[in-house]
Amino acid sequence: MERLPPATDLPFEVGALYSRRDQIHGPLGGQRQGGISTPATSPFVILFTGEAGKQHGYHDFWDDNGVLHYYGEGQRGDMKFSGGNLAIREHLNNLKRLLLFQMMGHGRPCRFLGEFRFVHAYEQSGIPDTSGELRKALVFMLQPIESSFEPFDKSIGDARSPEIELSSTISSQVLEVRTKQSLFKRRLLTVEKECRLTRIADLRFLRASHIKPWSKCASGDERIDGSNGLLLSPAADHLFDRGWITFEDDGALVRSDALPGDVISRIGIDLTQGRKCGTFSQVQKKYLQYHRNKIFEKTFKTMPDTLLELLTKSGA
Repeated sequence: MERLPPATDLPFEVGALYSRRDQIHGPLGGQRQGGISTPATSPFVILFTGEAGKQHGYHDFWDDNGVLHYYGEGQRGDMKFSGGNLAIREHLNNLKRLLLFQMMGHGRPCRFLGEFRFVHAYEQSGIPDTSGELRKALVFMLQPIESSFEPFDKSIGDARSPEIELSSTISSQVLEVRTKQSLFKRRLLTVEKECRLTRIADLRFLRASHIKPWSKCASGDERIDGSNGLLLSPAADHLFDRGWITFEDDGALVRSDALPGDVISRIGIDLTQGRKCGTFSQVQKKYLQYHRNKIFEKTFKTMPDTLLELLTKSGA
């Protein structure tokens, strides 16, 4: 299916946070409760994803093709093609656009994840409803309008390289890498909500950092595993990526004794040794073990000349 052209006129920026009441429903209208909102006077169907759906027996997920499987509405009994579910399926016919937000928790703002397009719907049996009774759920396959997911902070090292003519084979490989990186970042958001050190949640000021580096992953599955990542502010990402800091399985911060005291006092992050920074899943703990054994207090000792590296990355 052909992709729609990326939207340039949306009132939201991907990765940014918005108050559901004041900044989403205020200007657009629509129901202020539930996972699917269908404002009558706006050209949008507004979708919400997050942990709240688990209490009703389902969760949304990204498949390996970069398509979001989004569970429909209906807390009891089999889901029907009515209300919000019908609005998703018929959004193109009704000239409505699908906007997706991630719920960050009760009383917290929602994160805008972008515009999507309905591709297909299927039924999934054996899904418990709110009362625990098994029923059929409707699952919508939604394709993001933009294939590349890049709302994150950019550094000098991320700057675009000079344009060069690539062979079709290399171009295909580059496209595949970018697609896999976008899938990793989207899946990461289902695992991590904010920087564990600064509590920043706006993606425009964060980086999606692999725990076990991309180049060291034993398989493609590890590279696109959302549990193999953290959301970190640029300074925290630098410290973690270079092995100046790491985390214990219980969330305790571990700081290298080699990290200069002047940096610790001026970097603007609480780097107290042993500080608790949340909990990790069993899968995350597997990747953290690799980081502690192979990255922590090792990578920064083997880095090339930092000035030469900076000049090279900046294109000098």
